[in-house]
Amino acid sequence: MQTGTDIKFRNYVLDDFQKEAIGHLLAGHSVLVSAPTGVGKTLIADYLIAQAIAEGRRVIYTAPIKALSNQKYKEFKEWYGAEKVGIITGDIVINSEADVTIMTTEIFRNMLQQEKEELNGLSHVVFDEIHYLSDESRGTVWEESIIFMPPEIRLLGLSATIPNAQELAAWIGEIKGHEVKVVQKTDRIVPLEHRVFHPLTGITNLNKLHRVWSRQQRSENEARPPVERRQRFLSHLDLVRAVQQRDGLPCLYFVFSRMQCELKAVELSEKANFLGEDEQDRVDAVIAEIITKYALENWPTIHRLKHIFRRGIAFHHAGLLPALKELVEILFGMNLVKVMYATETFAVGINYPVRSVCFDAPTKWDGVSFRPLTTLEYFQMAGRAGRRGIDERGFVFILADLDRYRKEEFPSTDPQQIEELTSRFNLSYNSVLNLFKNHERPQISVILNQNFATFQARNTQAQLENRLLKVRLESGKLREKICSDWGSLACPQARTLAKKRLRKLERKIKYIKGRAGKAAAAREIANLKTALSSVAARKCSAEEQKNCTQRVEFYENLHHEQLGLEERASSLRVADRFEEELAAKAGILTEMDYMAEGGVLLPRGEFAARVYAQELLLTEMYFAGYFHDWDEDQINAVMVAVDYEPRKTERLPRPSSLPFDPKPIKKIVRELVYRYGVDEREIRFFPSLSPLAYRWSQGCDFFELLNYTELQEGDMVSAFRRAIDLIRQVRTACLEEDPILASKLKNCMNKMDRDLVEINL
Repeated sequence: MQTGTDIKFRNYVLDDFQKEAIGHLLAGHSVLVSAPTGVGKTLIADYLIAQAIAEGRRVIYTAPIKALSNQKYKEFKEWYGAEKVGIITGDIVINSEADVTIMTTEIFRNMLQQEKEELNGLSHVVFDEIHYLSDESRGTVWEESIIFMPPEIRLLGLSATIPNAQELAAWIGEIKGHEVKVVQKTDRIVPLEHRVFHPLTGITNLNKLHRVWSRQQRSENEARPPVERRQRFLSHLDLVRAVQQRDGLPCLYFVFSRMQCELKAVELSEKANFLGEDEQDRVDAVIAEIITKYALENWPTIHRLKHIFRRGIAFHHAGLLPALKELVEILFGMNLVKVMYATETFAVGINYPVRSVCFDAPTKWDGVSFRPLTTLEYFQMAGRAGRRGIDERGFVFILADLDRYRKEEFPSTDPQQIEELTSRFNLSYNSVLNLFKNHERPQISVILNQNFATFQARNTQAQLENRLLKVRLESGKLREKICSDWGSLACPQARTLAKKRLRKLERKIKYIKGRAGKAAAAREIANLKTALSSVAARKCSAEEQKNCTQRVEFYENLHHEQLGLEERASSLRVADRFEEELAAKAGILTEMDYMAEGGVLLPRGEFAARVYAQELLLTEMYFAGYFHDWDEDQINAVMVAVDYEPRKTERLPRPSSLPFDPKPIKKIVRELVYRYGVDEREIRFFPSLSPLAYRWSQGCDFFELLNYTELQEGDMVSAFRRAIDLIRQVRTACLEEDPILASKLKNCMNKMDRDLVEINL
């Protein structure tokens, strides 16, 4: 495709990088696009899909989160019609063989393991947010999807800016056997202006803030009266006010706490109103429409928040009820939200640009501790600033706390310093089972060496060896030029040091009282004098001595580098780096009767190969007969506890309050961990929501459930939907062998998948 002519698609004139990527795709290549957030990467995927539909080809669109999958499904359904579009997200299956099928990356990986017929007619797979490959907990899914994807299918990877896009493309090209073109865009159509804010400084840059902090530190150290607390008080309200005064609204304000998102929105609504009467009427109309659509007349939350929305303020996080998320996103899309407080999930894929982006701090809670934002994370969120065709530039502000100030915690504003993608590949028990199920042993070893981690290790090894070769050559040449007397007492410099040592000893010996110490010092003095008198000093000029010293210092630096390189090279494992992990997990699976000695799957293994989360726990529960013993409501109560990660404030309920006996499940967990050596971090069972799921399964009203918990509404929905997903997996695994139980599990799903928990697409 030519890049010099104007080409329009969906009322957008395509940029050169978009035309270049589309040209490569139409020519039959796989393509990796690396570009900043908000420049129009997804338009490339949209063009590819429109072309594929016109030509009768199939495309799978994978997304990292269900919310993005649902959003793309709605968009594509509107553009192409419901019959052309399908969605599979584990808890939803609609029109799974459609021309365009949207799914989470996990579902695509599972499909490659089990249902190869689903790939018939497939020409392309789109991996949106492919930089998730570097995600510690989920990156393996992306790698396995790419490894197991048939080589004739072409790939379109869309990524935020990553510096090693060429390396990623080279890996994909190597294992797929065809060239992967890389299209990189480094500049933004709407440039970003990066600033920090504190009430003492106003909107400023980091260097000026640092000078103010330094002066404040000196003032306090000199015992001067400290700055009044009133002046130092830190508030998001001040930052929002400053942004508004600079005509910076609408603003997306990132807060890395769900509770703080809500509290800040409420606090701002008490101080500010950004909407006129006409706009408030439009907000009322949208709220009324959502209430009618989901029958939410009795939902207290929506009435409580109506006041906030009517002032042009909202919040968005994963704990919101889907209906409320939809309401907020509609209002935001209509430009009726001027300040949106959001967690970072709002930055993934959802295309809602603003004039300004604010950060409540330069650090975030990662589930373990507060840590600085990575440069990639910062730009992923900051990239929402600046609306194309509306703003000349976008503005990014970080609220700075001088009481906790550390300059190194602030992310770099230089896109050149974005971190490289690194592989997070690891083997799950499900992966091991499917490897043995679908491949012969020699082929498994080949597959284990196809991951990105091994490719990167191989690249690192080559770089180390090249550098080591150069260092050795330079070191060898330099060693030949170093004076043969270096280090001996013939060298003027070594002689000078020896004389200094001698004078120091002669002064010291006068004060030594002990006979043994005095005798030792005397011997050393005598030895030094003998050595100095027995060797003639080499005659070197000051210039020669200086040059010699520089050569030696350079040689020593090279030698230390050589030693470090040799140590790294010897410890770097390239080939067969995952064989030990495979052998360890295969050994456990064999001992547990999931596999025979030759790698043939036994009934337990066949079952677990179809379960993609908590596969060992669920398999043991199934083969113990518990799914047959429990009634439908108990099954739902149990399944909501499987693979559940509790919030910090959640506590385990008393066993007597659970609608099932937890002892048999605890026994399974103990057996897995202490008898077979399964890592306890891989077994998750936390039944804090089980009483709620039991009531819900029995038909309880959703709003009535809220009386029994302090958990956020959206978290309950997410947990219930996760249970539906797990029940579906167990049902699929037992469908052929146990149709009666499969029918029972279908009833379980229907009991959970209703009213506000049901996804409305």
